[in-house]
Amino acid sequence: MIKIAICDDDKDELERVHNNCLVYFGRMPHKEVKITTFDKGNTLIESLDSNKGFDLLFLDIYMSPLSGLDVAKVIRERGDESEIIFLTSSRAHAIEAFTLNATHYLVKPYTKEQFDSALSKAFKQLEKKKVDYITLKSTSGLHKILFNELVYSETEKHIQHIHLVNGSVLKVRITSIALFELLNNDRRFYKCGSTYILNMGKIKEITAKTIVLDTKEVLIMQRRHYKTLMDTYTRYSLERD
Repeated sequence: MIKIAICDDDKDELERVHNNCLVYFGRMPHKEVKITTFDKGNTLIESLDSNKGFDLLFLDIYMSPLSGLDVAKVIRERGDESEIIFLTSSRAHAIEAFTLNATHYLVKPYTKEQFDSALSKAFKQLEKKKVDYITLKSTSGLHKILFNELVYSETEKHIQHIHLVNGSVLKVRITSIALFELLNNDRRFYKCGSTYILNMGKIKEITAKTIVLDTKEVLIMQRRHYKTLMDTYTRYSLERD
């Protein structure tokens, strides 16, 4: 099931987005979709646990008391990688929106074709998340690791400590080179020296000294890797499908 949340304090716009989604997924009768609407950002946030999150969110930026950007920040702080499509009447917040890994930024008034294009982009990302994984044997058994759940891996004496979004750490006897070969077909992953393999989709901030992740973990940045990581991360952010 694909769980969609729509949040807009304009009832007409809320209905428009809802209807557009129904028409879009009406062409895919084999897909089960649940759409939930909200007219306030704080109400959406309060529902996250009971709904176990959403796969896709449409967020109006200009809402009160919480804007769509405020809602997205809370979602990202939870380590949630839901697809987010922002709806707004201004291009002024586009840069901030994409720092929150927005899938798309729709400026009102938008056409049905533009809406469908944004939704297709999000749907493509959702489908990709479902199939990308590796299977590894750790000290505790065999594990299927979804790429979307792998935050980073750290090497320690030929053991990879694989950190997952739920806070657990798997210890796998494999070299960092061999692990990266398993992940290398997905451009989210970057091998940072001999110590870290990073999921760039989980990076919140990069400084000359640290790498801050969505999970609030902070890694030490080796200065010699800073420029290459910044260049690679910038390309990844700009070219994200």
